Amino acid sequence: MTSAEIEEQFQYYMNIFRNDAELGKAMNLVSFENLFNPDFLKENSKFTSMDDMIWRSGFGIMNLLEVENVNQDKWNAYIAGNTDCSTWHEFGKLAMIAWMKSKLEESKEKSN
Repeated sequence: MTSAEIEEQFQYYMNIFRNDAELGKAMNLVSFENLFNPDFLKENSKFTSMDDMIWRSGFGIMNLLEVENVNQDKWNAYIAGNTDCSTWHEFGKLAMIAWMKSKLEESKEKSN
């Protein structure tokens, strides 16, 4: 998926979540573990888990909250070399899209 396609899908799903109170609540509770789950990582990167992504980076960080403390150009280069995205921000949007699609499917199943 191109950067433009990721952005378009991201905005599409964000609008759905903004306009639904229950979905909005779920989005406020989403964690890195939910977004960067093993299935997402295996499908969209060379990683098998968040720990794998963090440890293989060589940046000395212990969790994804610490990503802000590393050189962003180097982190983005690491992400570009090991994922389907060119930047960390884009990779996060791709993870959000996958999570939002999954939540919408869950919501539809519950209503049936």
